[in-house]
Amino acid sequence: MNLSEYRELDATALVELWRSGEVSAVELLDCATDRLEEANPALNALVYTAYDAARADAARLDRSRSEAAVPPLAGIPFTVKDIGVEIAGMPLRAGCRGWSGYLSRSDSRYGRRLRDIGLVIFGKTNTPELGLYPVTESRAYGACRNPFDLRHSPGGASGGSAAAVAAGIVPIASASDGGGSIRTPASCCGLVGLKPTRGTIADGEERWSGIVTEGCVSRTVRDTATFLDALHGGCSEERPGFARGIQHRPRQLRAAVATSHPLGYTTHEACKAAVQHAAALLEPMSVLIEEIETPYNAELYPHLFLPVVAAEVAADIAELAEFLGRRPAPRDLEPDTRLLGEVGRRLSAKLYVEARRGWRRLAAQMAAFHERYDVLLTPVIATPPPHIGALTTSLREQMSIESLTRTPMGRGLARPGFVERLALRVFALMPFTPPANMTGQPAISLPVYATPDGLPVGVQASAAQGQDLLLLQLAAALEADGAWRRPQPVV
Repeated sequence: MNLSEYRELDATALVELWRSGEVSAVELLDCATDRLEEANPALNALVYTAYDAARADAARLDRSRSEAAVPPLAGIPFTVKDIGVEIAGMPLRAGCRGWSGYLSRSDSRYGRRLRDIGLVIFGKTNTPELGLYPVTESRAYGACRNPFDLRHSPGGASGGSAAAVAAGIVPIASASDGGGSIRTPASCCGLVGLKPTRGTIADGEERWSGIVTEGCVSRTVRDTATFLDALHGGCSEERPGFARGIQHRPRQLRAAVATSHPLGYTTHEACKAAVQHAAALLEPMSVLIEEIETPYNAELYPHLFLPVVAAEVAADIAELAEFLGRRPAPRDLEPDTRLLGEVGRRLSAKLYVEARRGWRRLAAQMAAFHERYDVLLTPVIATPPPHIGALTTSLREQMSIESLTRTPMGRGLARPGFVERLALRVFALMPFTPPANMTGQPAISLPVYATPDGLPVGVQASAAQGQDLLLLQLAAALEADGAWRRPQPVV
């Protein structure tokens, strides 16, 4: 198999070729690593590689090809986002200098499951520090760039994974989503990005109080469905699974369409146009398409979402301190991370519990919403892919943060007004994705649009808890109808 053929095929097709003996897992890995060496200097998508260990895994799979039980994604070259998932012998650095000396001694439960379904893991992908930003630009490992325009970000926090898939390094890659980190890079890179219903893919942990969900980014709906099946416990006559389920088109959909910015900012015209385009594509499957105001209150972000994230970051920093054997220094963590951790450290338990209770209220509100509408269409983020550096903290802001983190600040730091100002830039960019993390609903980014200058713009479809198959059926129907608008990458 040559590199051009490899880049054209999705994971499902490559598995079939491997099963038939037309290609070996070693050959597929060679294609992936050749493409990585070609593209990664421009993209900075991968920050760690383990070619020798991957080659041994690939050769072992090739030797077992004749066995009756063949893993569902056997032989597929795969990359893992460098946060949250332990792979034996690989570092786990989370985009953070402080963790640069850490090496995983064994696979985490989820890491082992990735191996068990046949994936050949050969590297870790770039992520912002602790996965906190919707762009992938850590000080420790540098900016990851968008394969469609190197001046732009691939999004975050799974930006390295999305860039690797969009550039044809791998057909599918690991991603996780705690506030939009699967959907945002999928939108920015013209990919399919499903955040499953909470608990659909259990990783053995509850990261960020349960709002982080593991998943993938891929180029085709069937790859995402197969990945979900493989990690959801397989298929049977009683549970035919997602990959078989997407063969059926959804009918009689009731769809709500919303593009207004929940925080009162302006949604970019390209993002509005993308949603309207998606709504038109849904008309043959729908009995109702209704334009509404975006059903999220602006208070969700400072009062329900950020306090929990800040508390989790404080716990992450405490864990880092234990690893280092000392208090993390400025060289170990970026200023924004340290300040957010300080906010979380000083938050009261009462505020944390109130926020978690707010998630339950929001979940009940959205459950009632989906009794009327099967699907909600919104932008994924409020702009096309942002430029590299668009969210970089200015030098003046960094100096202010340094001053705050070195000064006893008292409990006033935990006031909602302060938290709101701290996160305003981020929420202005990504107001449409965090609610599904709080409620546990499934939501998917669909690559149905592009700007005139060739930048992908995704559309988010969300549904009631447990309706992952409906979203995948909708996505598969649009894909079959030729709705994907995926420009040609420049890298």
